[in-house]
Amino acid sequence: MNTFKKILLALAITATSSTAFAVANPSYEEVQTAINNTLAKVEEANTGINSGADTEKLIDIVTDARQLQKDISNNVLDVKRNQASNVLKQARAALQKNELDVAKESLADALNRYKEIKQIYAANHQ
Repeated sequence: MNTFKKILLALAITATSSTAFAVANPSYEEVQTAINNTLAKVEEANTGINSGADTEKLIDIVTDARQLQKDISNNVLDVKRNQASNVLKQARAALQKNELDVAKESLADALNRYKEIKQIYAANHQ
């Protein structure tokens, strides 16, 4: 009887833990909002670097964009999102080293990548 209780307890724990850790897929609106917010930050950084904004402010904007892009959770976009995130990381590193030309190129590249992500997501959800 003791073994039966242990098995029953193990099954109960398994059942509750599997439902407790279930993650709901984000809605279309949530992913779309994350894409738009990230794109807006990248555009802000790109505009800022082209107009000679303060480097520290640009670093903060790029950091915000990297945080916002984490909410773009969609299996189709994961690889592209990771690649775009790496480009933002390069831009931030270049800004920290005061390499503005490299940062400009990276931000322009990131901007194009996030625009592509937005197009892909829109095309897959019409």
